[in-house]
Amino acid sequence: MGGVATVVVLVLLLLSHEFGRAEPTNNYRPLLPPDALATGCFPLPDGAQLDLPHQIRRDGDHATPDGERRELRGQYDLVDRDEALARIVGAFTAVGFTEGPREDDGDGVAVVLTKGDQSVRALVTELPDTSADTLVRGEFVLDLPVVAAAQDDPVCSDPKSTKRWPEKGEATR
Repeated sequence: MGGVATVVVLVLLLLSHEFGRAEPTNNYRPLLPPDALATGCFPLPDGAQLDLPHQIRRDGDHATPDGERRELRGQYDLVDRDEALARIVGAFTAVGFTEGPREDDGDGVAVVLTKGDQSVRALVTELPDTSADTLVRGEFVLDLPVVAAAQDDPVCSDPKSTKRWPEKGEATR
């Protein structure tokens, strides 16, 4: 009986490539959610567009002593801190904001931009020990006026796309 079992196993091994084989699709990565600012769901004030390689990490509204404000946190890539700040400032001055004085505390550079009664504060910090080979070079925080969802699209209520993560116990918007 042992010889028959050995022959059966060898035949199965020889024929196994003929059946039960998966067809390769060359799709080994899941679909990525759209960029948080590219969806148009929660735009920057007055249509400002960041011309900066970046990822949005978190976007949300919070209470401040001056009322509700929006905080947009991201990371910038491939450029140094000064270039990142220049591009962020450029995005807002291109739509009519005026740049105020810059404050450099050694860790980061902050600037307030104003347009009428609107204000935007940008804080840009560099990550330590980065080099020309480093993709993510630093972080930025934008303190913005609160904005409602600009469109009624399912993507606008998807935290993976908007980066508007609900607080504990709070439902997504």
